Amino acid sequence: MKYLICNLKANKTYEEILEYKNALENKKLEKINFILAPSSIYLSLFKPCSFPLCVQDISLNEKLNLTGDIRIEQLKSLNVNYAIIGHYERRKYYKETEYEILEKIKNTLENDINVIYCIGESFEEMNRRVEYQVLERQIARIFNKLSLEEMKHIIIAYEPTYLIGKDTTYDILKIRSMIIFIKKIIQDYYHINMPVVFGGSVNTDNIENLSKLKEIDGFIICSAILNPENIDKIIEKMTTP
Repeated sequence: MKYLICNLKANKTYEEILEYKNALENKKLEKINFILAPSSIYLSLFKPCSFPLCVQDISLNEKLNLTGDIRIEQLKSLNVNYAIIGHYERRKYYKETEYEILEKIKNTLENDINVIYCIGESFEEMNRRVEYQVLERQIARIFNKLSLEEMKHIIIAYEPTYLIGKDTTYDILKIRSMIIFIKKIIQDYYHINMPVVFGGSVNTDNIENLSKLKEIDGFIICSAILNPENIDKIIEKMTTP
């Protein structure tokens, strides 16, 4: 089954998230691997739910119990199964380096939480035609430091940064080419089949064509799933042959 990773980012007040939770409880999610990533302050509300929970980031200083941080042990007590790491917004606005991303990934995997590792090229890198080198570097600098067993617990989220939050027309063949490249790199160098999901302003209008690409193992979506009514439409288009 394909993945549908719902990244709510910093959206929704307490009253709004309660309404969202009630809407999810009435939905049939068994056709896909549904993963929800709400703001950390709301994770406990979804603990009784049957679908896996995901945290949107992991503390770099796991062992120091620093003010404002959340320990992985605390996340596990809330039934968190996944962590998004390396998201473009964290790289851009928090200046996260690949060293810091690697440390977060290692800490997460050592504590038996699966990783959703975000990679993607910028508009400038695409125009310079170095997008393949960029992706290969983002993969190698992390995976070269991990064991095969650790890599079995990673999902790649390919998100071209110039598509995040943008209303733009997709080049379907280009996306297919990039997904194939990512999978080939991982298979050739690390001898493992790893799920690769796609993100970047995926919505109810474009997901039908994107779902036709058999190379895509699912989607990571934000804006389009903030309205829970869209989730049914998205799942239908993801699962229709």
